Amino acid sequence: MPIKKIIIDKAHRLYQLPPAINSFSPKSKKSNLLKKTNLIDLATFNWQIKMEIDKDLSEKSFLPASPQRIAQLQEELANWFLTFHGVKLNPYKEIYIGANISRMLLNLSLAYIDKGDIAFVPELGIPLYKTATAISGGQPVEYEISERTNWQPDFNKLNSRLGYVARILFLNNPHNPTGVELSSKDFENLIWVASRENILIVVDAAYQAFSGRKNSSLLSVKNGKVVGIELYSFAYQFGLPSLPFGFAVGNKEIINGLNTLSKINKPFIYDFCIERALKAVRSFPNEEIKSLRNNFSQKKSYLTELQELLSLEKSGFDTIPFVWTKIKKRSRSVNAANILYRRSKILVTPGKALGDCGEGFLRFSLTSPVESYKSACDRVQKKLKFLKLDKEE
Repeated sequence: MPIKKIIIDKAHRLYQLPPAINSFSPKSKKSNLLKKTNLIDLATFNWQIKMEIDKDLSEKSFLPASPQRIAQLQEELANWFLTFHGVKLNPYKEIYIGANISRMLLNLSLAYIDKGDIAFVPELGIPLYKTATAISGGQPVEYEISERTNWQPDFNKLNSRLGYVARILFLNNPHNPTGVELSSKDFENLIWVASRENILIVVDAAYQAFSGRKNSSLLSVKNGKVVGIELYSFAYQFGLPSLPFGFAVGNKEIINGLNTLSKINKPFIYDFCIERALKAVRSFPNEEIKSLRNNFSQKKSYLTELQELLSLEKSGFDTIPFVWTKIKKRSRSVNAANILYRRSKILVTPGKALGDCGEGFLRFSLTSPVESYKSACDRVQKKLKFLKLDKEE
């Protein structure tokens, strides 16, 4: 008896997902794009601190961390937060240790967004917040971050009728791709509005350690813990290899929600990850973070030369591992990225990939080897007359 092939359509929410950033890469031979030996990739974020195998690692090191070990790390983080931000936290009720930031954002959405609920997401920004909202069945509503607002978030929609039905506001501080940071005064105003409208503030603080100066924290502002939480990466904050775990700090009810969801979708954290995190927290800022900051400064000098060659205007701020640049005459960013790729094999991120407000801009990563930036300058210098980014191709 013949078996009929079944046809099962994907859930509707999967069709609501925003396009990935790399989907805006040049169309030609996209599948082999990153395999080309002569490609200079200044688009991809490549974490530079690599995993080194410790000879002292035992079989126990690869077992799941015990609750006692996790509690030890929570206590150490509470001490660090008190020292660095002046905020006293209950290590067991106001600190959550789990998976990486992406997964924590998804878990937060699953825990606190029901079907049809509104979540405010940045436009301009990485698509992760829209993705987490859509996966949970919510409706992402954008708030503007644009050159018109000097890259500051425009929270006017929170004061509209939408504010009465919204559940969450996702915030990236410092902001990717512009590097804008919110001040304590900005947080004060946001806390007041969020409290009035009953909106949870979720701050993605992934890049706080890169600027080398103390950033404003939502929790360090009065009543910050009442309305929100902050999410951190152990790797980016404390200079560890790209281990897939992070932590959240703030409102104890929200932390409790994350803990509840973790019972269903439990993150696997190796014991050796806890050990490395403990050492890194105690020695912050460690030599790895200091070395990264110096490394970024060196790369920025080459990028400045590259921008001048391409008649690009620097925009944004030096607080994140990316550089945000404006194209002459605000030409189409995808077209400009295509010209750079096809004529000089340099890969950059078009601003359009991060939202409509990014049109006319390009984003450069600071996480490629130093030699890549030197080579990019040399290559552009040789082909300069063919690289008019403000021309249609």
